[in-house]
Amino acid sequence: MHAMSKILFLTLLGFTTGFSIIKSRPNAAVGARPTTALAAKGGSKKKKGIARTTKGFGAPPPKLEDVLAKMKTRTPDNANEVDCPCGSGKTHGECCGPFLSGEKKCLTPSDVLRSRYTAFTWRNIKYIMDTTHETCRDYREDRVAWANDLNKGGMFDSFTFVKLDPSKEEDGDNENESFIEFKVTLRANEDRGGSVAGQETIISERSRFVRAGADEAWTYASGDVRSDVAGLEDVALN
Repeated sequence: MHAMSKILFLTLLGFTTGFSIIKSRPNAAVGARPTTALAAKGGSKKKKGIARTTKGFGAPPPKLEDVLAKMKTRTPDNANEVDCPCGSGKTHGECCGPFLSGEKKCLTPSDVLRSRYTAFTWRNIKYIMDTTHETCRDYREDRVAWANDLNKGGMFDSFTFVKLDPSKEEDGDNENESFIEFKVTLRANEDRGGSVAGQETIISERSRFVRAGADEAWTYASGDVRSDVAGLEDVALN
């Protein structure tokens, strides 16, 4: 999603993480052990040989939990006691909290929408990834790279989440597909990218949600995002 800035439009809740990052599927060989070839010097009567070591070198790849731990969050210390950002009228602990903590799974598309809105509001990057279906264009197998991309430009750091206004769930082609239209109001925190501090922008989206089966959790699969920015009212931005 950008534009007011490009990041604003192309990243949205993917809600629309669902908010948009290019899929990457690394092809690293499995089980390969790095070897370092070293030229062995010998006397005039000795043949030159190759010495090999399997010790490898360099730092090990970063772990997702370590990467996430260094990223900032907007989650208040007393999160479970304050009103849930999704606007349900309940406290976070009674509403989206159990979803974000992993205590409950999303049994309805509305659960996914509301909890993802809360995750974007409070900058819970892991939850955005966890609730994105693998068929979504935002999905990436390399979760560390995905997390870094979201942290860099996919969490609406220049805006304050003001309000979520969802419509009713719509049935899809089968019992494991559903759609929800909703609007999100964002307020610019600063003069940047054509936006003015305090200015509000409304993002509209029709999101698609899927699940693997009747007892499985729902996840976000895709979304058709639109904005109320003059001249772009009828343009799909994602």
